[in-house]
Amino acid sequence: MKKLLYLFFAVVATAACQGKKDFSPNEEPGMQRANAVSIFESKDSQKRWILNSRDVDFSDLQNAALVAPELLWKDNGKDAGKVTAERGVFNYAQRLVTLQGHVKAVSLIHGLTLETDHIYYDVDKDRVWSDKKTVVTRGGVRTVAKHGVETNSKLTQIEFKKQSTALPATVKELKGQLK
Repeated sequence: MKKLLYLFFAVVATAACQGKKDFSPNEEPGMQRANAVSIFESKDSQKRWILNSRDVDFSDLQNAALVAPELLWKDNGKDAGKVTAERGVFNYAQRLVTLQGHVKAVSLIHGLTLETDHIYYDVDKDRVWSDKKTVVTRGGVRTVAKHGVETNSKLTQIEFKKQSTALPATVKELKGQLK
């Protein structure tokens, strides 16, 4: 956690020292904004995930408010997945990324896409989920998860939430469903 915070403040300091107007405090006291910010976490000298945002508001000491965020997941140094949205929030203490508005998650390895209005990423558990209607597309096949999905960051183990299937009780019912 301390590494992430040190890294976070190093990124903010770098943005402030670039000589451009990339970092400028808002006119209100206590407000801090930056443009073109990257927040990431490394393990064994390789980045695990990178959160890029066009604009970030750091005025809340618990959360960073993101505009046009892009979350990139890594697997053995290679890009594994990407999520884009209109806005988002990164909660430092909970290490939780929340993305909202036309959210699109793409597995760059498996050719799978998730589309929803709201998605969460738990950094510590490498868990991605949505409680909203989610459209899952793979190979031209679209499936709608009415109550959302839960998966890992590689988008390989997808669980449809509150999904139920009624199995036929008799052979006659089964034959009726096959017609």
